[in-house]
Amino acid sequence: MSNCVDFRWAPSPADWRASLRAMVPMFKWAPWFALVLAVFSLVLLLGFEDTLPVALFGLVCALVIGFMEPVAVWWRFTSDEMISRTVTGSADARSFRMAVGNAVREEIVWEELPGWTETRQGFVLETLDEGATSLSVPHRAFASDEDLTSFRSLLEEHIGPAK
Repeated sequence: MSNCVDFRWAPSPADWRASLRAMVPMFKWAPWFALVLAVFSLVLLLGFEDTLPVALFGLVCALVIGFMEPVAVWWRFTSDEMISRTVTGSADARSFRMAVGNAVREEIVWEELPGWTETRQGFVLETLDEGATSLSVPHRAFASDEDLTSFRSLLEEHIGPAK
């Protein structure tokens, strides 16, 4: 394994969704809540008399809850030019560095990252900064599986095991 791992990716709404679902319980459980509400509403609609208004209200609410998160993420992603810029970065034994285009460059020492989680899409790093709750680095950002494994090892060594 090398001492420094480089990464680069073009962000997508799926990166944001993975980060939100890993860090915010409401986003993680909203699709399941919408599904349960829809099932109960269908049971009311099909199984009981005089429950049409309640059942329709439940179905509308289930649709709103189910589509609210993906639509909000997509809207936020497409409405902010900075969010969709290519991200480059590197990590080594000393720190984690990221740059968004030529506008934002940030170096974070490992002690400022209290925890991390690995999702199917990538890594979500918690921060101590009040303005941002997490940083997301997708698996596709790495040039090789060796780089991905090296990054995971750096996280385990300097932050601890995944949550």
